[in-house]
Amino acid sequence: MKKSVFLMSLFTPSMLSIVHAEEVSSTVDEVEVIQVVGKQESYLNAAVSSATKGLSDPFDVPLTVNIINDVFLSDLRAKTLSDAYGYTTGLSQSGINANSFTLRGLSANLQSIQVNGLPGLASRFGSPTTANVERIEVLKGPASVLYGQLEPGGLVNITTKKPKAEKAINLEVSVQTYDTDVSSAGDDNGFTTTLDATGALTANENWLYRLIISADSINSYRDNVDQESYYIFPTLTYLISEVSELTFGLELVKENAKADQGLVAINNDINQTASINTRYQEDGDVDNDEAVVFFATYKGEVNDVFDLTANWRSVWHEDNRILFENNRVNDDDGTLTRRDRNQFNKRQYHFIDINSRGVIDIGNTEHELLAGFNTGFERRDFERIRFGEVISPNIDILNPIFGLEEPLDGTPGNDRVTDLWNYGFYLQDVIHLNDQWIVMAGVRYEKQFVDFIEQVSDETSDQITDAFVPSFGVVYQPIDYLSLYASYGESFNPNSVEDTSANGGSFDPEEGKQFEIGFKAFLFEDKANISVAYFDITEDNIVERNENGDDELLGEVKSSGVEVEFLAQPIDNWQIKAGYAYVDAFVSKNPEETIEGNTNAFAPKNDFYLWTRYNATQKFKGWLTGVSLGINHESERFTSTDITTRVALPTYTTFDTAVYFERENYSIALNVENVFDKRYFDGGTRDTSLYPGEPRKISLTFSTNF
Repeated sequence: MKKSVFLMSLFTPSMLSIVHAEEVSSTVDEVEVIQVVGKQESYLNAAVSSATKGLSDPFDVPLTVNIINDVFLSDLRAKTLSDAYGYTTGLSQSGINANSFTLRGLSANLQSIQVNGLPGLASRFGSPTTANVERIEVLKGPASVLYGQLEPGGLVNITTKKPKAEKAINLEVSVQTYDTDVSSAGDDNGFTTTLDATGALTANENWLYRLIISADSINSYRDNVDQESYYIFPTLTYLISEVSELTFGLELVKENAKADQGLVAINNDINQTASINTRYQEDGDVDNDEAVVFFATYKGEVNDVFDLTANWRSVWHEDNRILFENNRVNDDDGTLTRRDRNQFNKRQYHFIDINSRGVIDIGNTEHELLAGFNTGFERRDFERIRFGEVISPNIDILNPIFGLEEPLDGTPGNDRVTDLWNYGFYLQDVIHLNDQWIVMAGVRYEKQFVDFIEQVSDETSDQITDAFVPSFGVVYQPIDYLSLYASYGESFNPNSVEDTSANGGSFDPEEGKQFEIGFKAFLFEDKANISVAYFDITEDNIVERNENGDDELLGEVKSSGVEVEFLAQPIDNWQIKAGYAYVDAFVSKNPEETIEGNTNAFAPKNDFYLWTRYNATQKFKGWLTGVSLGINHESERFTSTDITTRVALPTYTTFDTAVYFERENYSIALNVENVFDKRYFDGGTRDTSLYPGEPRKISLTFSTNF
């Protein structure tokens, strides 16, 4: 089958040097050496894992899964996940925090990003680093059947790098600067260094290691904004037998940054903002993150048919935000009211997932069965040390004058501690009826127990919620090159224990429902693939205030649209990655007239990207050379659903480019982002926090392998 040959060929580039390959052809009379110069590792992927918790042919899955692999991350020189968001269809950045994005027009939360299939990020204020990332899978639509509590837009799953038997050491050093009217080249610089070492610890290669160390010091183009981050990722793998292994490791993360809430808009008008380098926080205002993570994964067999995977992740995380916070824009005199805030948050995540997969035949049908159980404990301890005291005097928005000192005492806030226990069971069956028809069905039952205490007032409450969610899909493959599919899925996300009805009762969880149809096809003699999907999502059971001021399940959001993604490698030294999404997401029900019917926040109607890389077929002074071009386009977005506070962020198109030089064990890359220095915004909240996108940025990266 051509399709099978194509999928096998996708693995081949990962085993080849990106620099060049040599082919030797011989005849009876002579031996001729032919150099194949410029061959690239592929952006294409032969399998997806997030849809079934095991490697699956994407043609057999009735869902949309977008993959960003390490090859693309390297070409893009993406230091964080958010650097790659613009090159994923239907994903729009909405701020600077880890979960500041929307999927298919619907907002994400911290559960929406998972690591190796389990929740618990090591950072909150910034987007996660890519230093230890092997690849990113974006599973679109409801994914609660396999992953539990989630927003219905989808899931971003990070697969981390694992130890390898073959010894390899990579050192990468990158420097960056800006070239714009608010920050000339050399004014605000950044440095990043990453060491990645792997290999065998023992002669029989049953103990493998990987150690990744990364550090960066970044000065932003924004006034008095800088960041220092440190990451250590040690991992060990013990190969117990030919069919079983145990991998365990640590993540040590420390991120110290100056607090920055972006710009503000007078009269809700994006054209009435200060210069993009203006910051309204004081020099001593900070956002600090640190975490210790322990994880372990066991893979083995139950018997000759069923495997066994046990996955554990524990996170101890702290973050501290001390700042004069943007609080209210005063349109009449063009000033900003700030308030004093000192918040210290502690989070714990402890999650375990145990599942078994196997293939059995029943009659003339083949069943890929997956059964699993997961449980988790989460603690949220949010202490408002100082909160809410207004800082006087107000600050001029267009001509701010700083120098205020932090108040010696302020209004104390509350200290909210929430403990959450979760238990879930899931079952999924992928049924191959024949060579053309595949049916996928899944079901999950989950129960959550919540205890809440406000430690200042000693007020307590508790909540018990449960959910039963199904999913169903069908795939029809009339020919080897084409896969047609349709699916239905549901999601759930418990409402906060702090939201109660007029009689003091708790609420049912938020619910999401999605219908999706689409097709996936190989084109041009298997040198390209395309996926097209239409989706329709409804999210309801959203808590809103009724006319009496009481909480009630009155909210609903709808989102529908079309996504197209195209990947091609027409020749060995040229490849293309492109995507387009049309999304219509809006508030379908809300008791407030200023909200109902409005477009959802950060849900652009149109989203387009293109990335292409071409390598020269002739070396330049012994160096393989390549060049890439990227285009990102997003239409108008709004910072809120309420017309009284939202700001319209205008349509923008940015261009990125890069030049690569590679030789034996060395590589050099020169990347220029936002080539034409376009002024745009990629996040914010209401009219009080608007985050400008980065102006023209130049980075030079040197990498060597030992």
